[in-house]
Amino acid sequence: AASNVARKRLFYQAVLDEDEETQQKFHDAYYPQTSAKLLEHIDSFLLELDKLQNKMMTEVDNVEQHPRLPLIWKHNEFVKQTFWNVRARYFSE
Repeated sequence: AASNVARKRLFYQAVLDEDEETQQKFHDAYYPQTSAKLLEHIDSFLLELDKLQNKMMTEVDNVEQHPRLPLIWKHNEFVKQTFWNVRARYFSE
């Protein structure tokens, strides 16, 4: 744990010093973990958006009771497409 704190401080100092070479070494070393976490985040968020949209379609029977629903729907579609674009760009199989 102490070495992890030291590594975090080294990276932080590299950012403060605008030391791009050291920053890149850190990014290269942690790329597999960072990439896996990003993909996990994207997939879980897409799943959550699908659940929310399904709930909107099945549980909301009156748009007049929820006047912002169409706006929320459009926003969720925009966010979903953005996440799909990121997934396709960086994680195409």
